[in-house]
Amino acid sequence: MPSRLAPLVPSDTVYITRCPVPTATAIALNQGWFADAFHQHGFKTETLQDSNDPKLRSQHFYHDLKALFREGGNVPAFWSRARNLATNGEDHTLVIGLTWVDETQLLLARPGSGIRDLSDLKGKTLGLSNAAGAVDIWRAMGLRGYETALHLTGLTFDDVTLKNLTAPEVNWQTPRRGGTWSQVSEQALLDGEVDVIYAKGAPAVALKEKHGLDVVLDINTLTDPALRINNGTPRPITIHKHFLSDHPELVKLYLQILNRASAWAKNHSDSVADIIAFETGTTADAVHKGYGAGLPHTLDVNLSKARIDAFQDQADFLHRHGLIDASVNVRNWIAAEPLQAALNDPLPLTASQAA
Repeated sequence: MPSRLAPLVPSDTVYITRCPVPTATAIALNQGWFADAFHQHGFKTETLQDSNDPKLRSQHFYHDLKALFREGGNVPAFWSRARNLATNGEDHTLVIGLTWVDETQLLLARPGSGIRDLSDLKGKTLGLSNAAGAVDIWRAMGLRGYETALHLTGLTFDDVTLKNLTAPEVNWQTPRRGGTWSQVSEQALLDGEVDVIYAKGAPAVALKEKHGLDVVLDINTLTDPALRINNGTPRPITIHKHFLSDHPELVKLYLQILNRASAWAKNHSDSVADIIAFETGTTADAVHKGYGAGLPHTLDVNLSKARIDAFQDQADFLHRHGLIDASVNVRNWIAAEPLQAALNDPLPLTASQAA
C-alpha cells in the first residue's frame, strides 16, 4: 500500500477522478470540457485513472491530494473521512454535491438452485468480499444489499450464513476497470461455494445474462428510495478544503462543468450510453438495462434534503456494521456555497457543444 503522504505533484495541475459508473465527470471528460476550461485559468488537468503512478491512483481512496476533484461511490469517501477523524480528530475533505443514479442492484443465484424469491434465503449462504488493506467497497455494498433483502422478508443476518470470500488487496500498480473484488464473489457463486451474491449496475446485467443466473431480488425495482440506498445512491462529490479556500473559482468552475454535462446528457442518450459503457467496461445494451432509459436525466448534482438524509443513513449503516472507524455527521461535512454559486452562474452550452 502506498504511503499516506500525499504525492508530490506539479502546482499547475488539477487532478480529477471518478468511479467506473455513470458520472457527470465522465461525460465532461469525454467532451474535453475540463481541459479547455481549466487551461484558461492556467491549470492542466489529469485523471487518476490515466496515471501510471500508484501513489496518485491511491488518492481515489485517500484524498490527501489537495488539487483533486472526486465524484464516486460514498463508501471510500466515508472510509477516508472516518479514518481521519478516528486518527487525527479532523478531516480535510468537503462534500460539495451529491448525485443519485439508480442502478440495477441484484441478488443472484445459480440456475436450478431453487432460490427464486426472498423467502428462499433462510438458511442459505451469502457471499461477502473480504479484502485486506484499503476499504472493501464490495463488502459494504453486498452487506447493504443483503440487509435490505432480509428486512423485506422479515429475516435477519441470524437466519443466513455470511461467507467471507478472500479478495486481493487493491493493486495500485496497474490502472483497471471492473474489479477483482466483484470477480471473487462471482466466481464463488459459479463454483457453488455460496448460494447468493450481490451484483450491481451494467456489469451485473452482463453477468446474469452470460451465465443465465436467477434474480432473487432487484433492489432497484423497490419504490421507496430509502431501500435503494447503497454505495452509489447517493454519490458524493468531494474536494480538499484547502483547495476550496485557495481556489474557490476553480471549485465553482468544476461544478459549472458538471452541471453543463448533466444538461448535455439529457439530449444525447446514445452518446451517454456509449460513454458509460466505456466507463463500466460493458456495452451500451448492458448500460441501458443496468441503469434504465432515464439515465441521461439523472446525472444532476444537488444537495436536497432527501439526498442528504440518504447520505446520513448510509453513514450510519457503515458505522453500525464496523465498516468505518468513526461516526460521521454528514451535515458538518457539506459545503453548499460552491454549488449554489455554480447554479447561480451556469455555463451555457454553445451551439457546437449542444449538437
